[in-house]
Amino acid sequence: MAEEQMKMRTGFVFAIIVAVIFSLSACDNDDDDSTSSDQANDDADDDDTLDDDTVDDDAPTQYIIYEDALEDKIRGSWIGQMAGVAWGAPTEFQYTDRIIPENEVPQWQPDRINNGYVQDDVYVEIPFIDVMTNDGVNASWVLFGEAFKDTHFLLAHANLVARVNLRNGIPAPDSGHYENNKHCDDIDWQIEADFVGTLCPGLVNQAVELSWRAGHVMNYGDGVLGGVFMAAMHAASFFAEDIMDIVEAGRKALPEGSQYRMVVEDVIARHALGDSWEEIWFLLQDAWGGADRCPGWEHDFDPAYNIAAKLNGAYVLLGLLYGEGDLEKSMKIAMRCGQDSDCNPSSVGGILGNWMGLSRIPEKFQSGLVNDRSFMFTDYTLNDAISINLELTKQVMLMAGASSETSEGQVLWTIPSGEDIEAPILEQWPWEANAQPVLSAQAADQDDMTVSFEAEAMDADGILAYEWYFGDLSRAKGEQVEHTYRAAGSYEVIVYVSDGIGNTSWRAIPITVP
Repeated sequence: MAEEQMKMRTGFVFAIIVAVIFSLSACDNDDDDSTSSDQANDDADDDDTLDDDTVDDDAPTQYIIYEDALEDKIRGSWIGQMAGVAWGAPTEFQYTDRIIPENEVPQWQPDRINNGYVQDDVYVEIPFIDVMTNDGVNASWVLFGEAFKDTHFLLAHANLVARVNLRNGIPAPDSGHYENNKHCDDIDWQIEADFVGTLCPGLVNQAVELSWRAGHVMNYGDGVLGGVFMAAMHAASFFAEDIMDIVEAGRKALPEGSQYRMVVEDVIARHALGDSWEEIWFLLQDAWGGADRCPGWEHDFDPAYNIAAKLNGAYVLLGLLYGEGDLEKSMKIAMRCGQDSDCNPSSVGGILGNWMGLSRIPEKFQSGLVNDRSFMFTDYTLNDAISINLELTKQVMLMAGASSETSEGQVLWTIPSGEDIEAPILEQWPWEANAQPVLSAQAADQDDMTVSFEAEAMDADGILAYEWYFGDLSRAKGEQVEHTYRAAGSYEVIVYVSDGIGNTSWRAIPITVP
């Protein structure tokens, strides 16, 4: 299977090589006309070729935003999600092997947005928000799983299998593991991770941590990375100068060697060469259209059906790149790519709504909204969700070292920045039977707020990397690590190890910081 995919991707590889050559040539000829800013990264440029993943020395050291503006962006994200899913709903999986013709795109009516209240893209986010409200934004994946187990809303694919697993006594993250959930590469967490990014303004690494932890309730590998990709772009969109800033944050949040990152870099490279989105769609169809591992019954009557996170994620990316920041145009392109053609414009709408804020969203996408209606299977109205989202966002910012003050009668937040985006450890669903790494780990020493950890693993495929999740939204890679906590409390530390092909194991270590 791996050899077949490499063969399918030959056309893409040439494009990437050419794009990199063009990028290097441009770097030799460009003058540096950037200026510094505490509000956003003014070093953004219009070159959409692939950057390396090194530290940006010109990145701002902090972001500054009024709380009213923060809420406007969060509200814009929720409205954008609802608009995208409601607009695309009549087309969902009706076009699995062809682009939706322009004249078959549903006509938007302002009251259509209220269909977003009955869509799983949105209401499945609510139990995760509930857990964080009760147990904090650093709640464990076991708590996420317990809340998910007790839901009664309509589910399918990885979500449904995960809930069955949880009810049968298989806890998270095993509920989403490929051995127990053959839908683990599906789109489920990708369409539900929007709220994670809205909790993390400018804090891409924290968005990655949260998305990794919650996403393993129902997914694994590229299925989890779909949520990481979306959450990272959401987090970046709060202060992004342009669309490429947003896209680059998503790309850098994906581990090298993952199929998901391959697809993303393929699309970016072809875009840099000037291909149309339709031309890229056909290349994606040839390379990845038949690579869906979902065992769903849908394949029995439609072999072209594809609910894989990475292909549908590529359609989201096409909407962002070719929509040029225009909300309607971007959502329409993502929809016209077909397959999960309501979820994909929903992801686009959420990210751009986050970037624009409600105040810049066209009136046609908000004028028909009924604000006091509850999301299906929940007691949450839209205003409830936004209000709680804002409070949880404050938690995340404070845990990341942010501070607030009152300025001219308004609350002003200062958020630390300047960190390089760190992708999570490589995790991939093996194509054939493969033993997981054997892993042992412990807290080796503790000196007040500082704790040192060590792990050891063995695997026939070799050991690629170790990664530690410290339970306070921070993480680090290495066989031996040391971490200093900001606050006293009890934490669940998770260590992951990845073998040479991306198969992973994990261990949990509870610690108490005095």
